[in-house]
Amino acid sequence: MAVEIAPKLFKNTGISQLYQECRPRYTESGVIEKILDFMRVHNEQPPYDRAADIGCGTGLSTQHLLPHFRDVVGIDASPSQIEEATRCNTAENVRFRVGSAEDLCMFEDASLDLLTVGTAIHYFNIDEFYKELDRVLKPGGVFAQFGYNHHHTRPGLSLADGFIADHPAREEVNEECNKVFQEIFTRFLDVGGYHPALDPEMYGVELPSGYVDQKKFSGEMMHPCNLTTLMGLLETLGLWQNYCTKSGTNSQELAEQYRGRFLNSLGRISQSSEDVPMEQHLTFYVILARKPSSGDRK
Repeated sequence: MAVEIAPKLFKNTGISQLYQECRPRYTESGVIEKILDFMRVHNEQPPYDRAADIGCGTGLSTQHLLPHFRDVVGIDASPSQIEEATRCNTAENVRFRVGSAEDLCMFEDASLDLLTVGTAIHYFNIDEFYKELDRVLKPGGVFAQFGYNHHHTRPGLSLADGFIADHPAREEVNEECNKVFQEIFTRFLDVGGYHPALDPEMYGVELPSGYVDQKKFSGEMMHPCNLTTLMGLLETLGLWQNYCTKSGTNSQELAEQYRGRFLNSLGRISQSSEDVPMEQHLTFYVILARKPSSGDRK
């Protein structure tokens, strides 16, 4: 995906507010704990000095770094994402700035203990980003990329465990909702010009040449939702927005079309269809590596 597409996708306050309200959190995945455990192997115990979260969005992952670093900076190409991040995160040790992953001019050489990228690296020009990554990380500093995916997990969507467990139509409704959910991603992936955050064969992107102690983790996480938050999440996906742009489809009309199909199914088991508790099944990954220091050179 071209570098300039990210700010075009997240170009208004409404989308950024939906992003903040509806996107999955990483709290249940243990992502931050894995990053900190990796850092402790070669560094002192936290708090560490400085971290940067590139492609930070509204700060959903940035906020989890705050207890462990004296200074945290979130960078995103979208002004509306940065505006929402600043509104929602008011701690004294965090700042948010509009900027590009390919030009981290706001950071001095060898100034970061940690640089993270969460569900955003597919937007970057990797060669240019890696030049900046290598410049701003301290020797021995850690690079962490992580993310999640919806459409390579089966099922991708289901009714919450225990909800109307004895209803005779439960399993049929479960299957219908998951079928619509999977159809959405199949439809969007058929439109060219977008590289998903996760491919089924490979998580993330290849790490910088020469970086050491590389580790990869993956697992599953659950995201509780109802129809309102589910549709809000879908509308904030790069896949969704790319599809609407490429096909000339109105995003709100598309959302109402799919909302209606979900309601048709959920209405079979509840009069409050919008509030039926559901769960998204997500695959997450974490890829970690360390910039070589003098002690790594033989």
